[in-house]
Amino acid sequence: NVIKECEEEANVPKDLAETARPAGAVSYEFLVEEGDVNWGGARGLKRDVLFCYDLKLPASFTPSNNDGEVEEFMLWPVERVMATVLETDEFKQNCNLVILDFLVRHGYITPDNCPEYLSLVAGLRTAECS
Repeated sequence: NVIKECEEEANVPKDLAETARPAGAVSYEFLVEEGDVNWGGARGLKRDVLFCYDLKLPASFTPSNNDGEVEEFMLWPVERVMATVLETDEFKQNCNLVILDFLVRHGYITPDNCPEYLSLVAGLRTAECS
């Protein structure tokens, strides 16, 4: 539930979280290697679907974490976020997918500036979504 997640992850008040709009989904699959502590030592193919929402926040809003899962919040221009996704491994891979989806939907990544545009868009929805 997006309202619950907004409150837990960033302390977004319910009335503001209710303005979030569904914007699609990204799906992916990856191989979990033996000994990966994030998966309790399990291994195998992991498939996941992330539902994406757009939420416009007022400039006066300052997020804060309620459940300990977010390390920190930083306000960056879109161009810096895009460069970080494209040039580093600073963000988790599944977060990169959501950011790339946003950049495509909002026209920052286009067929004119990304020669692999069709592959990128197709790749954001690769895993079975059932």
